[in-house]
Amino acid sequence: MALSVLTSPEPSRRTALLVMHSRDGTVLCPFFSKCDGLLIIDPASGCREFRAKGQHTDEAMCDLILKTGVHRLVLGFISGPAAQKLRTAGIDIRLGSCAHAVEDLAIGFDDLPAA
Repeated sequence: MALSVLTSPEPSRRTALLVMHSRDGTVLCPFFSKCDGLLIIDPASGCREFRAKGQHTDEAMCDLILKTGVHRLVLGFISGPAAQKLRTAGIDIRLGSCAHAVEDLAIGFDDLPAA
């Protein structure tokens, strides 16, 4: 009888970024609950999807993030309770600079410091 080894599929490389829209385009938002929404980027394919946020609360933002199914998140700031909720759900949270393009932050995710 042959044995087979089951392996878990690699988590998606899709990366969510908390963003705001400005006259310069879409940029990383420095405030967790005050951003316009999430920009989800697949670095492998270049596909982008924006999901708008309704309410300006930490809970609403956490719920929006969790509904996307992403496991990688880049943001400018996050409070302790919100970070704990997302980490418990298996999300790898990294801090990014608002001075960098969102595409560069998604591509360089592994080099960003943990939040």
